Amino acid sequence: MESSWIDVSVDLEPGMVTYEGDLPYEEYEFKTHERDGVHIMRVLMETHTGTHVDAPYHMIPNGKKISEFDLDRFMGKALVVEVHGDEIGEDAIPPSCPRVVLFKTKNSYLYDRFHGDYAYLTLGAARKLVEHKVKVVGIDYLSVERFGSTGFDVHKELMSNDVAIVEGLNLAQAKPGIHDFVCLPLKMGQDGAPCRAAISRGTESDGGLAQQH
Repeated sequence: MESSWIDVSVDLEPGMVTYEGDLPYEEYEFKTHERDGVHIMRVLMETHTGTHVDAPYHMIPNGKKISEFDLDRFMGKALVVEVHGDEIGEDAIPPSCPRVVLFKTKNSYLYDRFHGDYAYLTLGAARKLVEHKVKVVGIDYLSVERFGSTGFDVHKELMSNDVAIVEGLNLAQAKPGIHDFVCLPLKMGQDGAPCRAAISRGTESDGGLAQQH
């Protein structure tokens, strides 16, 4: 029976794609059934590996950490907007938005290895999302920021306005429109944390908000 939910997370596994310059995901057998009677793995990963949530502390000293977010922020209605091209500009932002907006781009098909030409969010788009009082912005790759950016202006614009960022989504199966959404990061007092994210398989009427760009 087909699930009513679509898992939009990527698998955490050795060899998975990580952001250029980040350490690879690693896992080690710590205890075994044969030797210890139980099986336990040790995992070595960065807080921004795979599908994860960025907290303001990632970019802003004394900013909010993951464990300080209210869980309500990560559950509810989300708008999936499909965008074509190499950047998500101001014209991709609908005239009104729910609290959660997820961007589906070509990136969902770039998880075979790291691609520096991934689609990214522009500063103008970030400002419009803030104006619309969006509280969670998601993208289907490992950063919302243009590759090579040194100022991290997009991150800072969102984070300084208390917007959580979900990166590393895989929205290949997601249809544009309004979905039920859940994305719970691990309870870590850190700059980021891995999460399991899902959206409802069906969509609700969005009044044309998720039109393709």
